[in-house]
Amino acid sequence: MGDGLYSRAILCPPHLFQTYTQFKTFKSTREFINSFDRALVFIWKNDGTKSWKLDKRELSHIEFKIKKGKQLKGTEAAQSREITLLMRKYRNIFKKNNYETFTLIPGHCDLCAFKCPNRDNPPCKMKGFPSLEAIGIDVYKLLEKMKVAYEYPCINYLTSVTMTLIRKD
Repeated sequence: MGDGLYSRAILCPPHLFQTYTQFKTFKSTREFINSFDRALVFIWKNDGTKSWKLDKRELSHIEFKIKKGKQLKGTEAAQSREITLLMRKYRNIFKKNNYETFTLIPGHCDLCAFKCPNRDNPPCKMKGFPSLEAIGIDVYKLLEKMKVAYEYPCINYLTSVTMTLIRKD
């Protein structure tokens, strides 16, 4: 129920299990997660001073200004999309090396950009990524256990968390 798109997105509860049956119950979710050998947690922070696609060195003539509070919301959408695409690349690298993986992302899946072709017709045919929150992982507790500083609500920077579960084929 901590998922912000509860009952509104195809890879959020309660629709998530129509694509990924392993998330139908808390017990099946725990068994699925425990079937992996490792979990790589990626922590992404952005203060809004740059786009995720820009190299600041190439744009030395532009002055970047730090965004605060609600201004960071515009940064969040672009950041989430870029992180999702990057996590897909990481997943493919592991698969090429004979590892089975399952990727979890921050927020809703953006693999199809903002036009999910199956939004009203589960299951997802594009092998989209669910979020950590969608499968019941408390991201704030995870960050606290890992002793990672974060802001909530975000004032000075966004913290996004992704995870790749890995096991050898």
